Amino acid sequence: MDYVLTNAEIVTPDEVIRGAIHVRDGRIVDISSSPTRTGEDCEGDYLTPGLIDLHTDNLEKHFFPRPNIGWDPVSAAIIHDGFCLSLGVTTVFDALSVGSFAKKESRQADNLIRLAEGTAHAKAIGALKSDHFLHWRCELSADDLEPTLDRLIGNPLTALLSLMDHTPGQRQYRNIDRHLVMWREAGMTDADIDQKLATGKERQAANVGRNRAYVAALANEKLLPVLAHDDETAEHVEAARAAGAVAAEFPVTVEAARRSRELGMMIVMGGPNLVRGGSYSGNVGVAELAKLDLLDAIASDYVPRSMIECPFLLTGGPFNWSLPKAIATVTANPAKAVGLHDRGRIAPGLRADLIRIRPVQGHPVLAAAWVEGRRAA
Repeated sequence: MDYVLTNAEIVTPDEVIRGAIHVRDGRIVDISSSPTRTGEDCEGDYLTPGLIDLHTDNLEKHFFPRPNIGWDPVSAAIIHDGFCLSLGVTTVFDALSVGSFAKKESRQADNLIRLAEGTAHAKAIGALKSDHFLHWRCELSADDLEPTLDRLIGNPLTALLSLMDHTPGQRQYRNIDRHLVMWREAGMTDADIDQKLATGKERQAANVGRNRAYVAALANEKLLPVLAHDDETAEHVEAARAAGAVAAEFPVTVEAARRSRELGMMIVMGGPNLVRGGSYSGNVGVAELAKLDLLDAIASDYVPRSMIECPFLLTGGPFNWSLPKAIATVTANPAKAVGLHDRGRIAPGLRADLIRIRPVQGHPVLAAAWVEGRRAA
């Protein structure tokens, strides 16, 4: 646990330094501005902080890899952990939906408990290499949010809450015509669609206000950070901020992003949106927000590899960000948003969560990873 990584392009908060990093007992001891003669030769690859993903949906995909086909939750967590680590993500916030009225097996209350407990057990026995936390996505329009979250909040990995409302016709689903086409293609009749929309509005009217107040009170009691999710209007942002939200996750309009910035909230966007060149739901693009300097952090959302790709996209045209600024979107800024002050930057005294990245024909590829100083990949 006392070693040197040398001959690397070290991405610090302010500049890129060709040099070496000294690590001892899981912490960064020193950064040298010149390569040393001894140590592990990084062959000119980049050394950056380990990536910090505030929102990944990847865990539940391994819990139910096919419809009606469940997997052991501890095994699912191990598979998911290896997947994330192979892409340089050393701190993972596993985002799980609570109170969702979707029919996914992984989102049913009893299965959520099994998956959360399995993930916590996998971490406790040392089976996970990355550092995992749970991000409970709170569906404010759901009838059963409060009783379900009450059963989940005590999990030792609980570290983050977010406020979301997936009622069709607003926020993520504001482009209702796009969804009407999808529903009709799925075989829904006009009567089915009318009933779906009416039921959604009824749930929204009955539940959103009281559930938002409940989550805000719970977060305050448990000292948990809160994120807004899919805000569309300034009013949405203001309601979330009043409930304690510290960051805006995936705002769907420029208006919502601007209001979030005005209220001192960090802006977190989904990596697939940038990599694909736009939102699959027709909402504001990450590229547009980046050009307006309304982008602080990137989360993987539904494609974990997007985390390692996005910083290098931001260093190219039309953005031309510096590499330290771009790397901060997946390291320092996510850490700051949720109060993880011990990681996210290469600086003396911080955790030695480090990754070695090698560009291969324009593709950033993980060459090695260290989690709290220990070689993990």
